[in-house]
Amino acid sequence: MARMSRQLRHTLQDAIKKHVVLLSLLCIPLSVMAEDNSNFLQRGDELLTFVQSDALEAQVVALQENVSLGRSLHAHRTRSAHHREATKNVVRYISNEFRRSPRLQVSEQVFGGIKNIVAVLPPRANTSSKRIFIICAHYDTQAGREPSWNPLASTAPGANNNGTGVAAMLEMARLLSRYEYDHELRFVALGGEELGFLGSRYYVRNASTMNGNNDTGDTVRVREHIVCVFNLDMFGFNWRSDLVETVSNNDSAWISRALIIANSWYNIGLKIRRTQDEFIDISSHKSFWDHGYNAVTLTESSTPWRGSQNYLANTFYHTSADTADKVNFRLVRKVTQLVLVTIDSLLTDMFDPMRQVPRITLELPPTTKADALEITGTFRSDFPIDIIVYPSQVEAVLDRETQTWTAMVPLKPGKNDLRVIARYPLGAVSAAQSTLLTQVFAWKDVVVFPNPARSDGLTEFRVEANADISEMRIDIYDSDGNLIKRIEGVADRRNQRLWRTWWNQQTSYGLAVSAGVYVCHISVVSKGETYTYLEKLAILR
Repeated sequence: MARMSRQLRHTLQDAIKKHVVLLSLLCIPLSVMAEDNSNFLQRGDELLTFVQSDALEAQVVALQENVSLGRSLHAHRTRSAHHREATKNVVRYISNEFRRSPRLQVSEQVFGGIKNIVAVLPPRANTSSKRIFIICAHYDTQAGREPSWNPLASTAPGANNNGTGVAAMLEMARLLSRYEYDHELRFVALGGEELGFLGSRYYVRNASTMNGNNDTGDTVRVREHIVCVFNLDMFGFNWRSDLVETVSNNDSAWISRALIIANSWYNIGLKIRRTQDEFIDISSHKSFWDHGYNAVTLTESSTPWRGSQNYLANTFYHTSADTADKVNFRLVRKVTQLVLVTIDSLLTDMFDPMRQVPRITLELPPTTKADALEITGTFRSDFPIDIIVYPSQVEAVLDRETQTWTAMVPLKPGKNDLRVIARYPLGAVSAAQSTLLTQVFAWKDVVVFPNPARSDGLTEFRVEANADISEMRIDIYDSDGNLIKRIEGVADRRNQRLWRTWWNQQTSYGLAVSAGVYVCHISVVSKGETYTYLEKLAILR
């Protein structure tokens, strides 16, 4: 009994913490709502500051505990669609959270005992736009990876899957509902996702409106003009890096591009793994794809049960151990910020028929002797862009205050045709110029093979340049910086620009070197000038 009392006390403390945090954030002055959308670039920076990890954590804890606020103060710790009482309670909670924003029109879709909760932010009164933007997240949970899990009796707290997505959606609903847009914005809490995407399937099947038919007077269903869907599904379990994966198909690739551009423009600091595959069906985006709507899912990994680069497999996925203490709320905050400023940008400017296409300039010297050149230019844009330099595909660094950009690009001897492309979600503009690299000498090829090498074998050093070489020398240093071997090279009999030499993994005294990493200082002489190149060589036993 004592332990049950402590658990109840902790639950109440978590609930109190959540409401204190949310009430403090709700005290942000509502004068924000009156801001002029024409100054939206500055508004994006301000929106970023409104997203707080504490508020997101409080929401996730509340969803995890799913406390019934009746006489018993019972914590369900599940949101399984099979558990009617727990589902009824979380639906009430989400609906109440939406209703904290008076401008949101909240309704429910009921189908087979399952509910979607829909909160609509209407467009401004004088707009003629029929475009609809959606942010959605499923709220139901399961712990099916545990063989003994019983959906009616066992817990499935679902803090990460998908408390993080729902918390982010609720926070964005609170913030974005303070503004007026030319297009309709909807927030949809989807039920039954864990039962085969039932909520999203039902939603898209009913994505139509009733209109009068001018010819017969009958009413007909007209397909709604859903432009863009951001589906938020489990993105808080990663302590290795601030990684988020975007899943899109070909038609919705522009939404992923918008996210990548916003991440760079606002310096949010996420690593974005972009996956474009028509057949990935791991979340509710697939229901929208199947009905021809553009949608993208943001998730920590499209294969959370398997580790990958910058991601450790999530062992808590679909288990009763998916609790808030496993969640990286710094990552949750960054993903929330990313979607928040991206959709604000799309709603404000991207579909405005009067918007101006970005302008960009490129400034290059006619000639240069530097094989790595810092190039500069200017840009003018009223919405987020990024700038890529081709053919090297280097991303430029943008200074938004001065409207200038810089990039360090590699050059090859002779004429270099450079093109800079300023990308925005729905298109791109470019500028091009050429410069002549008059450098006398350039490395065409440097080979150290094999690498890694075995201690009882031979390592070949081969260099090739764009000019004749008169000398070649290899100085090999150990990890402490001691010179252990100096080797002279020989020229190819038919090509004075190609030189070789070999090393038998022995020191100058004929002793075999130990396993480790060695630094090879390669130097050549061409037309009286010395040029150097550094390469690491790993030697194995």
